[in-house]
Amino acid sequence: MSAERAYLRGGLLRGEPPAVPTPRDPAVLVVAYRNPDDLAACLASARRHLAAPILVWDNSGPDFPGMAEVRAEFVDAAWHGTGKNIGFAAAVNRLADAAPEHDLLLLNPDAVVLGDLSETLSAVRRPGVAAAAPPVSDPEDAAGRRRVWDVAHRPRGLVRALVSHAGYSEKLRGTPLSDLYPAPPREVTGYLTGACLAISRDAWNAIGPFDEEFFLYGEETDWQQRARAAGWTLVLTEDEGVRHSGHGTVRDDAAAWRRSADLLRANVALNIEHASGARAAGAFLLGNSILGRVQRSKRAERNRDEPARPSVVITVNRLVFGGAERHHLVLAGELVARGYPVTIVCLQRFGPLIAEVPHGVRVVRQPWWGPVLDLPPGPKILVTGDTNTETGFGALWATGRRDRTWVVAAHIPPEPAGPTYSAPLAAAMRRADGFIALSPAHWRIASAHQDLGDRPFIAPNGVARSAELDAVPARRPPQSPPRLVMLSRIVEHKNPHLLVEALAGLTDMEWELDIYGDGPDRGRLEALTPPDLRSRVRWRGWSPGPDHALADADLVCVPSGSEAFPMVILEAMARRIPVAASGVCAVPDMLDDGRAGVVVTDVTVEGWRDALRDLLSRPEEWRRWGDRGFDRMRERYTVGAMADAYEAAFDGVRA
Repeated sequence: MSAERAYLRGGLLRGEPPAVPTPRDPAVLVVAYRNPDDLAACLASARRHLAAPILVWDNSGPDFPGMAEVRAEFVDAAWHGTGKNIGFAAAVNRLADAAPEHDLLLLNPDAVVLGDLSETLSAVRRPGVAAAAPPVSDPEDAAGRRRVWDVAHRPRGLVRALVSHAGYSEKLRGTPLSDLYPAPPREVTGYLTGACLAISRDAWNAIGPFDEEFFLYGEETDWQQRARAAGWTLVLTEDEGVRHSGHGTVRDDAAAWRRSADLLRANVALNIEHASGARAAGAFLLGNSILGRVQRSKRAERNRDEPARPSVVITVNRLVFGGAERHHLVLAGELVARGYPVTIVCLQRFGPLIAEVPHGVRVVRQPWWGPVLDLPPGPKILVTGDTNTETGFGALWATGRRDRTWVVAAHIPPEPAGPTYSAPLAAAMRRADGFIALSPAHWRIASAHQDLGDRPFIAPNGVARSAELDAVPARRPPQSPPRLVMLSRIVEHKNPHLLVEALAGLTDMEWELDIYGDGPDRGRLEALTPPDLRSRVRWRGWSPGPDHALADADLVCVPSGSEAFPMVILEAMARRIPVAASGVCAVPDMLDDGRAGVVVTDVTVEGWRDALRDLLSRPEEWRRWGDRGFDRMRERYTVGAMADAYEAAFDGVRA
């Protein structure tokens, strides 16, 4: 399963309810994230009132203070986790997989169970009931703004979502504009919030798991929308319920609290998108931003001190697995460490890399046609890519504001024989204050056939910090047979089939090839592998990253016919692995014109076959190639060098 399919897998399955449900005992699922005191109170209440196994997934990270003591106190619970925060949706899915014969009772780690929840647990055993929830009391709501049945909501739409986020749901309760019911409903027509949510295993198996694109918030709403569309029902019960203040598990961390609020906003938009389309989602996001500006309380919230350094805004379309997207995250983290307030704006949706966003970096979703952002006062620098949506966002955002500077950081592979960009796109990019290319060759090729402005800057990507490179050991000699590795998204212009065909003419030499990656062309290109090579050519599929794919590599091959700045070259260099790569765009610059790796200038089967024949005939020299690449990378392509280059560009366009 590809990475994107993995995190979207919850949105693919649906099924009608069975005529006779399967009776099952419940299992309690808790996804923990910090705040061990709240978690301990939650688990103690579950152990006291519920005769059910308890499964906990800990997203807190390794050795978070206080969590070891909670584990020791609740040794009867089954503890799970990877040491990383994989998100709420993914954690629930994995806990559900660990209790395949049980109905599920999802319990927030800051909720306290007040009774045995017998009616709620019985409800999901009734025919056609997908989920049920008890009332939720809020001990901190002295003004009575919430009713205990407000766990139940009417169907979410654009207007109701805006009313809710503006804080007017209670004032408009009972009108069509509010998502709150005027009285406890018999059957819930919208969704139940997940502080305490029972889910039928029959429904879970029929509908599928949570959609992991949501990461945190909105996943239970999406799942219930799918369930109702398939004919299932939702029930609000009259159990004693749970106590839950809703203050969250990150209340003592301002950056994490802001990230939580931004995730909620983005995932409400994703719920709306699933129901009504991307334009409705964009309208919600823009409307929400405008409401935030006009509301008096929000204006007061924005009245804060000007930071010492300019605010930096970096755009992406989606945070999906790819070199450019990972580069944005690394750059953002380094700029935050240097004192810049950094916001990443996703113009389409979030994505699986949301889990890897550095702490302190803000991530928001905003449509390209609605560039309204909540930023600190003072000067601001926008860094966009060279796509239509990002350039459109930049052109609109920078219009008429003297405190705003816009630079285009290009990542699209340039066309050597003609214009890279359409005439309107090139004209829009010329309105930017500067153009950042990845290498001198990148700028030379991109600007050879069209005017891209007269303020170019060079800022190569970087993949490692200097201190991390101190611990990189000397490279071992190649294995026998040598292990060649390609790591790439599998599309035709990346040329995995060319590499296989080149090696097909070298069967008299020792080698093995592992191709890591997935993509739309994988099935067709993999089928081109000759049958007699299938024991030597292994298509490994999606890899979680370079550590996994390059662990035992002796030579990294990058046979692409079109690239801008292939990050896998730097990943190999940082591990002292020698590289052979097609000499396209920035590759000769990266490999020092062949002194820090093998540049294959003839990007054909014959050209690659000749280069590989030469390399395979002298594997004793591979370690030297790896050392040269490592030295080149350490000199020019560290994270620090990348950030230095961007800072120089910032200073240049603001001068």
